[in-house]
Amino acid sequence: MAVKLKVCGVTRAEDLAACVELGVDAVGINLWSGSRRGLSLTEAGALLRAVDPPRSLERVGVFVEPSAEEVRRAAETLALDLVQIVGAEEVTGYGLPYLWVVRGTPALAELLPPTPRPARALLDAAVPGYGGAGQTTDWAWAATAVQQLAGLEVWLAGGITPANAAEAIAQVRPAGLDVASGTELPGARRGEKDRAAIVALLAACRGLPD
Repeated sequence: MAVKLKVCGVTRAEDLAACVELGVDAVGINLWSGSRRGLSLTEAGALLRAVDPPRSLERVGVFVEPSAEEVRRAAETLALDLVQIVGAEEVTGYGLPYLWVVRGTPALAELLPPTPRPARALLDAAVPGYGGAGQTTDWAWAATAVQQLAGLEVWLAGGITPANAAEAIAQVRPAGLDVASGTELPGARRGEKDRAAIVALLAACRGLPD
């Protein structure tokens, strides 16, 4: 079964257009000003208008400790399909379909989906700050977590690159990969994407030769 791919932290029209052309499943639009990949709501709106991606490309808004009004305004303005909220209110989704972020390797006995039930779970590494550091999580733990959360779509993030994506898929068996730094050009200052990296990640997700 094919694994889905989300390219996170898209900031340029040419990168969003490449995601559409190549058949990426989802894009993450970072709306946190503290991130080098962060866009203002005005910038994000302009990005989407410039490309006008089809609705088949899932739009995920990424937030850090936002107010409910910020989330609602962004969801409406950008026609978001999911919200990914990190911080004190990350499990609520503010009444919208949301992605449950699990950072690090909490005790599996305590790994229970929050209420209201999330649209999917995302297993990510525990790093200082709010992620995006390119560090992998414990894949053996993640594989067990995927089994435990059967019935809930579980994606994997953290340090995934074209070089290790196939191994991550084989070990963890996630429903999807969520990749930010592993899709970027060397020395990218604002999340500029590397088309060849996206192609290679899609090949790994679809079980195709490089």
